[in-house]
Amino acid sequence: MTGDVSAGARDAVAAGAGAGVDVLVVSPGEIKRVDGSIDVLFLGPTARYSVALAMLQQWPGRVVPGGTLFVHGAFAEPPITVALLRTIGSSRAWRYFGRDDALAEYVQADLSHGERVLDAIAQAAQLPAFLRRLARRRPTRLTSS
Repeated sequence: MTGDVSAGARDAVAAGAGAGVDVLVVSPGEIKRVDGSIDVLFLGPTARYSVALAMLQQWPGRVVPGGTLFVHGAFAEPPITVALLRTIGSSRAWRYFGRDDALAEYVQADLSHGERVLDAIAQAAQLPAFLRRLARRRPTRLTSS
C-alpha cells in the first residue's frame, strides 16, 4: 500500500489478509525497500499529480501477471485520474476491471488491440461521473442584480 492510505483502509486490508500474507505500507519513494514481486497493490490518493504519476510509473511494474492493482481516488480526484489514464489506463499491460465509487481495479494482463479498445471505452464511460463530481465540488457564486 502506498500513497495517502487511511488508517481504516490499512486496518481493513490487514484484517482481510490471510496467513503468510505480508501487508506493507510504504511511502511512494520506498520501492527499493520492497523485495520481490507484488500480488496485490493498493495505491492511495495523492494531492499532487507529480506524486501520482511517479507512483503509477514505479509500482505497477512490480505486480505479477494476473495480479491486481487497486487505485483509490480514480475517477474521483483529478491528479490521480489524469496520471492513471496517462499510464495504466493507456497500457496494454492492464485490464480495467471496474470501480466502486473512488476505488478502481485493474488486473495485470497482456491485452490484444481489440481488448485495448474495449478497455479504453470502459474507462471513458467513467468520465461523465467524474466530471459531474468535479462540477458539484465547484463553489457556486451567486451574483446579485
